[in-house]
Amino acid sequence: RREDIGRRLDQIRDPRRGVGVDADGIPDIEWIDIPAGSVTLETDVHETFAVAPFRIARYPVTWHQYLAFVQAKDGFNDPENWIGLAEPPEAPGETRWGFMNHPAINVSWYDAMAFCRWLGRRMALGDGEQIRLPTEWEWQWVAQGGGAAREYPWGAEWNPARANANEAGIGRTTAVGMYPLGAPEPWPVLDLAGNISEWCLNEYEQPDRTGLDGEASRVLRGGSW
Repeated sequence: RREDIGRRLDQIRDPRRGVGVDADGIPDIEWIDIPAGSVTLETDVHETFAVAPFRIARYPVTWHQYLAFVQAKDGFNDPENWIGLAEPPEAPGETRWGFMNHPAINVSWYDAMAFCRWLGRRMALGDGEQIRLPTEWEWQWVAQGGGAAREYPWGAEWNPARANANEAGIGRTTAVGMYPLGAPEPWPVLDLAGNISEWCLNEYEQPDRTGLDGEASRVLRGGSW
């Protein structure tokens, strides 16, 4: 079973690229290059958004990677990562189920934004580069495999063998990347239709707004367990 495979990988500190951290304690994100395009969101006005080339993580952020941020001296407790955001909570969210190769949960939009800022600082990015949450249209562009208007990342029909959703009967998260056939061809980006829902940068009610001001609800995309 996929759940058992994930647990065994966790027992050997899951060696897959993109799941853990490097020797310096920096999340070892495996980045996937995504080309430009355009996406029409299924909102009331069906707005079309241009998508510039970008890179996205192959897997959702794991507990191993998120805890590196929590435990770093310049991480969760560093006010610099929270400038313009809500005040940080007294403590990070609970690590449920105790597996480091599972996706991080109990993470607010503000937590996710602070993590991205910290990771960008630690990775010493080049001029004009930043690490941030994807916009909803960037996320959808990846999930539909580019121009193909698919209902699901793999095609038109739901397949419970391709995502950790309710139909899988597991009832909790699994290790990231346990459903490789759920990736949206031609890009090997995983867990878009199951395991956990993912935060996007923009507001829910006004999708074109991506600023930090206000307390508007933000977009969550993707299926979860």
